[in-house]
Amino acid sequence: MKKLLAATAVTAAVAAVPAVAYARTGGKLPTCTATFVDHPENASPAWALDDFTRTTTFEPGDTDGTWKVRIRDRGKFTTIPGTTSDSGDPIQAKVTGSFRGDGDYTVTSATGPQCADTEHYEGTAGPATAQWPLHYFAADATTSGIDPWRWVYRTYCERLVEDSRYPKVDGHITGKDCPRPTPTPTPTDSAPEPSPSEPEPSASETTPSEEDTSSPATEAPAASPLKKQPHFTG
Repeated sequence: MKKLLAATAVTAAVAAVPAVAYARTGGKLPTCTATFVDHPENASPAWALDDFTRTTTFEPGDTDGTWKVRIRDRGKFTTIPGTTSDSGDPIQAKVTGSFRGDGDYTVTSATGPQCADTEHYEGTAGPATAQWPLHYFAADATTSGIDPWRWVYRTYCERLVEDSRYPKVDGHITGKDCPRPTPTPTPTDSAPEPSPSEPEPSASETTPSEEDTSSPATEAPAASPLKKQPHFTG
């Protein structure tokens, strides 16, 4: 996969504190933040460019020398016309939507994590998502990879979900030009008050919600086969 790039080293000292010490003393673990600009989506060629923030958190693992790591991606994507999305659909036009993603890892390391001073990546730069947390640990750290993981993409009228716990991609991203909903007018001082039997009109939602996982009312997406290489953002 084009997005699973070779990991880069972080030039920061690693805290030499075993995981068991954090668990017993309640030591505070870091929260690391990285930003990405124009990061290509998973495909060849990429079907969208992503701008997002990745937050990485750490907890002591169930056994000494292991760590539970979670990434949280939040941002936006812009489709590239003429390419094919992860749903297998040709991208028709340039549109922008929102996306969110989460993934979990278990890392084995005798020493604890430490954030880099500054993490900002452009284009294809940056550590591979499958091995992402390793650059926060010492060089001898290992991980079995990311599992489970889930990414959700939304425009005003399309939605695509990729989840490692399910064998198929749910929904479609085609770059469809979706007009924004027009808000319903609300009563003004000069307008007559609605009768008690009539409900007060309210404004419609005008932007896609990242946290809304329900399918748009205008679309009943069909499941598409998941590629052999699962999608990872970053």
